[in-house]
Amino acid sequence: MICPKPSVKDLLYVVACFSASITLLSPATLASGSISTGSSGVSSQYGQLYKQGKVAFFRKVACSRAECPVKRNQVSGSLAAGLVESLRTRAELKFEESENDAIISVLCPGENAGDCAGRPDEQEMVQYYLTRRFNIKG
Repeated sequence: MICPKPSVKDLLYVVACFSASITLLSPATLASGSISTGSSGVSSQYGQLYKQGKVAFFRKVACSRAECPVKRNQVSGSLAAGLVESLRTRAELKFEESENDAIISVLCPGENAGDCAGRPDEQEMVQYYLTRRFNIKG
């Protein structure tokens, strides 16, 4: 059987499609902090936890409103590390409350969070988000 020779137009179409698919599927095209749904098309449990933690953090802790404990432009790796340490030790008996303990208290189930009935543990979500975002070990 003899196959017909592809035209230049056909070859250009194949190359264009291949290039477009490589560009769209490249991890470098994803924005920082974005949640990828992976090959299954369903977002992972940890992707959701990261996203929810990010939303809670920027809605209640680091925002531009006057009542927020931290301004958005003050967020840094050292602040994140301090908050994660307070979140990790939140159930421990402490002799003194740190500034970071007061900051995380605005997240459910914190004492300054307001109505937390039936709401998820925002402190756990924010701890996961900050740990991943700022690559905090330990």
